[in-house]
Amino acid sequence: MNSFANNSKCSNGEICKDIKKNNNDINDLKNGKKINSNFEKKDTDKDNNIFNDLQTLNGFLKEYCKDFDEKFELLEKINSGSAGAVYRGQLRKNKNSKQIAFKFLFNNNKKEKNSKKSKDNNNKRENNNHAEISFHGILKNKHIPFVYAYYKIQDHSCIAMEYTQYGDLESLKRKILKRSSLSETLVLYIAGGILEALYYIHVKNKIIHMDIKQQNVLIDDYLNIKLTDFSVSINYRNKALKETIRLPMVGTCYYMSPEVLDQKTILVSEASKIDIYSLGVLLYLLAFYDYPYKLNDVNSKNYTQIAKNIKEQKLEFPADTGHSKLFINFLKNCLNKDIKQRYDIYQAMNDVWFKGYQIILDEKEKIYNASKFLIDLMVDNLINFNEYLKTQEKLLS
Repeated sequence: MNSFANNSKCSNGEICKDIKKNNNDINDLKNGKKINSNFEKKDTDKDNNIFNDLQTLNGFLKEYCKDFDEKFELLEKINSGSAGAVYRGQLRKNKNSKQIAFKFLFNNNKKEKNSKKSKDNNNKRENNNHAEISFHGILKNKHIPFVYAYYKIQDHSCIAMEYTQYGDLESLKRKILKRSSLSETLVLYIAGGILEALYYIHVKNKIIHMDIKQQNVLIDDYLNIKLTDFSVSINYRNKALKETIRLPMVGTCYYMSPEVLDQKTILVSEASKIDIYSLGVLLYLLAFYDYPYKLNDVNSKNYTQIAKNIKEQKLEFPADTGHSKLFINFLKNCLNKDIKQRYDIYQAMNDVWFKGYQIILDEKEKIYNASKFLIDLMVDNLINFNEYLKTQEKLLS
């Protein structure tokens, strides 16, 4: 009998192979192959609105994007924002095939096409969309959603990618767990998946993600952690002969490191530390439902004040954290404002707290049900991991 953990080892290639096996006539879902299809042009000033309503979008695709409409069926909208919308869908010819996430990326805002600011925003959005599509084309890892196909629809883009049942971390907390803060065991499990993804993009591909946050971390039905959204990522492979990188101020303000906020020039060898800082912010937020700097409101939009607090406030923790000293020490090293003293990817993955991640993975192999494993993670019910923490804490004292 196979555990759900063993099933989760199915590679991205195998996922795509399953779809291909069930639908041999669907040529654009070949393993690793991207299809760039252009559809009939339709002039309208309401293009972005088309993608915000399921019924409207289905009607639009049926009339103007017949190739897409014949292959795929959209079922429901998962999420939407100023940059695009995400839908859950499936292959029309096989209702039992794996479900697919369709990410529609908005390129232009036609209503303000004569505005210089709008033109700049449109160019920036178009560059971001191109970057995301390009990075997804080269990144193949179990902790990054697999992309099946790419479509160009008028001035917009669509990425057909691996669907993750539990959504992002924000959805997991709000809809599934119904909690604002998570257990240390679950936080470590999430950190492990993210760090494995970061190791792959940092060490193997020389890419800085630049936007680690709750909304960009997904969880599939086998509880695999997936890092997504490479729209503002930086590829510094071509800068290998140079010693420094000038940082752009991109990403999400709440998670930005001090040097990103100041657009500093850093050493290439320090590149991974940008994402490690953002990871520290995310783990702090998951554990304490607060940021590692003080705000009057966790949802504050006062970005000037947020930036000031990130750069100036001293790192503090709740009086009674309920978490191990190992975890607190890990966060301190990730959140050090001095990039010279902050963890890089290697130091983070060799930290004594992070080494407990392998114990959690070993426990996952023994459990045959994803829901039970998630509950065990949530209530700190993994005995071997708890014993490991106690032993390591004694060595520290």
